[in-house]
Amino acid sequence: MSLVFTLVCVSLLSEVVSEERTVRYKIYEEVRPPTVIGTLASNVTWTPDKTRRTFPGIRFKLMSPSTGSFIRFRESDGRLTVEERVDRERVCKGNPRCVITFDVAFVSAEQFELFHVEVEVLDVNDNSPEFPRVECTVEISESAALGTRIALDAAEDADVGSNSIQTYHLSENTHFSIDVVTRVDGVKYAELVLVKELDRESRTFFALKLVAADGGHPAKSGATNVTVKVKDANDNSPLFDHSHYSVDVPEDTPVDSLLLDLNAVDPDEGLNGQVVYEFGKQVTKKIRQLFKLDYKTGHLTLQSPVDYEDETTYEIDVQATDLGHNPMPSVCKIIINIRDVNDNPPEIILTSITSVTDGVAHVSEATGPDILVALIGIKDKDTGANGQVSCTLNGGHGNFRLKRAYEGSYTIVTMAPLDREKIPEYNLTVVAEDFGVPPLRMVTHYIIWLTDVNDNAPTFSAKIYEGFIEENQLPGTYITTILASDQDSGLNGEITYELFDSDTNSVSRFAIMNQAGNVYALQSFNYEVTKRLDLRVQASDRGWPQLHSNAVLIINIVDQNDNTPSITQPPLVNGSAEIQLPRDAPPGYIVTRIAAKDSDAGLNAELTYKLYDGGDFGFAIDPNTGEIYINRKIAYDEYDLWKVLVTVNDNGHPSLTSTATIHFTLTESTPSNGNFYDEREDSEPKQWMLILILALTSSSLLFLAILSFILCKSRKNGQKRQGYSTLPGYGKDNARPITVWKGNSMMTIAVRDPQISGKDSGKGDSDVNDSDSDISEGLKKDYTSYKGLWACTSECRILGHSDRCWSPSVSVNSRHLSTFSRTRPCSQATLQRSSYDTQTNRSVALHSLTEDQQSQYDYIHVCSPQSQRRQDSENTDVQVFTHSTKPIATESSGRFTEA
Repeated sequence: MSLVFTLVCVSLLSEVVSEERTVRYKIYEEVRPPTVIGTLASNVTWTPDKTRRTFPGIRFKLMSPSTGSFIRFRESDGRLTVEERVDRERVCKGNPRCVITFDVAFVSAEQFELFHVEVEVLDVNDNSPEFPRVECTVEISESAALGTRIALDAAEDADVGSNSIQTYHLSENTHFSIDVVTRVDGVKYAELVLVKELDRESRTFFALKLVAADGGHPAKSGATNVTVKVKDANDNSPLFDHSHYSVDVPEDTPVDSLLLDLNAVDPDEGLNGQVVYEFGKQVTKKIRQLFKLDYKTGHLTLQSPVDYEDETTYEIDVQATDLGHNPMPSVCKIIINIRDVNDNPPEIILTSITSVTDGVAHVSEATGPDILVALIGIKDKDTGANGQVSCTLNGGHGNFRLKRAYEGSYTIVTMAPLDREKIPEYNLTVVAEDFGVPPLRMVTHYIIWLTDVNDNAPTFSAKIYEGFIEENQLPGTYITTILASDQDSGLNGEITYELFDSDTNSVSRFAIMNQAGNVYALQSFNYEVTKRLDLRVQASDRGWPQLHSNAVLIINIVDQNDNTPSITQPPLVNGSAEIQLPRDAPPGYIVTRIAAKDSDAGLNAELTYKLYDGGDFGFAIDPNTGEIYINRKIAYDEYDLWKVLVTVNDNGHPSLTSTATIHFTLTESTPSNGNFYDEREDSEPKQWMLILILALTSSSLLFLAILSFILCKSRKNGQKRQGYSTLPGYGKDNARPITVWKGNSMMTIAVRDPQISGKDSGKGDSDVNDSDSDISEGLKKDYTSYKGLWACTSECRILGHSDRCWSPSVSVNSRHLSTFSRTRPCSQATLQRSSYDTQTNRSVALHSLTEDQQSQYDYIHVCSPQSQRRQDSENTDVQVFTHSTKPIATESSGRFTEA
């Protein structure tokens, strides 16, 4: 028989088979407790960490009330162990296959996984065959025909399979043999077969021994003594209507119902013809309790209720005998088949994944879609259509649904995200109904309350923390502080810390104090062994499901000067070494080199070499390289042996020192030419520095020279753009002498006449100190003779011909400029026309003026109009006639006209 539970399990045998969600294990009965059957964690398809099978918030849940008294289940990792001695015969009661099944759910914050576990208990040959009686007696007529069969008692063996009864053996004799027969229920028994005619006068009985043997290793057996009595011949024996009968009995047949009316006929008269009925000697006690055979009538009736689920077939031997002297029994075989009826309603075993209080399951509102909420186990003891069950779920509001897990099992899973604020409670109804006629059903209610969730994980103030600790510090030394915060409240907001090694993900050698987050060393460190530790800090709240956050903690081990320099060259023996010194080695010759190393780092590993003693002999040592060389001439004739004490210091605080005693002995060998100490090597960095400084200085001077050239060029171009006067003698180059008209005659004027200067003093416009108007210290010059030449206004004269008035204003004093001839007086009409043309050609005149400023003139005529004309033509533009086709620009009140 198979015991069905609702759980997930693992087993104990060397063979583990996994098919879909079914895990099968095999164990032998009689194993000693506490034998481990198996661990479910090894069958989980996903784990956060393969090196650790137990985590907060992750567990295995047994989905049935029990797994039997001999199996213990551990939720942390799903381990199954044998708690007590396993007796297969007690658990499965002779079933050929003894299987214990149960379901287990693997639950974590992220997922769930459902396992259907089958633990098969294998039989061992721990039972011997046993006969119901130690001795049995059978009778046979001396006139019995050869081949006559007499059924003997069947032996019983609680084991199954090959360990059960396999054969029977009969002690040696000349008249009987046995034939092993298997009943419909699989039980084997022996029939005594007559193989030689009997003669009661010669022998009245036979004492035989029947042995039953099983097929175990080693085989076990049981025996019974069989006494065969030989009776006088009886004329006739009763005869049944049929030698075999088959009866179908519904399992709901009432007690005392007639199952079969047996009839056997004996043709003899009197007592020899009266027939009685009784069960054969091999009929078991159980059959005798279920069925009743009337001794006289042969009516077979039901004495106790039968159950199809307990046994489906019974085989009964019935013998009929007369009441005469030396009766000869007749035997018939009856096969009773129990027929199943729909007498068992379905059973619903509902197991909640979440906690249950007073029949109410609590489910977190953060549960996502397709998450296991409960497991439903459906059982129906009936078979066929009577045992086929349909299952439905009502009241889920579209948020829960029923999902088939495997044969006879369903799960209640979520369909959509849950919202406690919308629907705080669900009243689910599970209905199981079979397909029998009439159908039987079972209804179970499942109430779910949604709970608030821990939806905020702890957060660190930084993603990476860095701490420092000096090596050789005692355990318990403070390193740093790591802080995390959680927005939740209550247990959901309480934070605990764990520290893991990043490479192994195991608990680190450091511990973090709860709540405070202070990190302390749990051991002393050696910088030379470990320079840095990369750790993972995990902050966890105390909510469910528990939430975690991680940060990186880098622990830097700070070096301390705890290692003394170790002298490696030359090799020392008891702290000293002997070095050969060539005779007559000159100064500068390198005798040997001291080499040392220091396991520390940084300044603690920087070494300095010194001669503590022996330097007055003429030896010196390079403090950086450790080369011992001759720094002055040595009197080799005075000594044959020199002893020098060398110290090697590191730059740590405090500094550590190693010493070595070097003995120099003279040899006649020749000093090596290339083995000389070059002091210039120390100055090489200085020479390179000097070269670098010179190069930078040269580059700077070259840059300054280029910059100066650019500035000078820019200034010269600026002066050129400012230009010179277009009047003769005020250009850039020296101009030729010019001829001007003065009064009624022509007059030639030399360039840059010292008496006629347009130069500004550079002290500002109209300054009294301008060169041409300087009247200081009685040196005032008379420029009245040049009145007609410059045609200056009175303002210009007052300003001393400054830069503001070097060019006359046409609007005030109209001048007619011509290259060769004197300009004729102009009429009023001409002046008016000239004014019109001038206004229309201002833009052209401006361009012409620019070009004329860059040209040179051979002659210039400055006419001095009469004062009357000056008054008439004041503020009037005058047309200037000239033979030249190139325009000459004039200025009138700040405007230019075309001549």
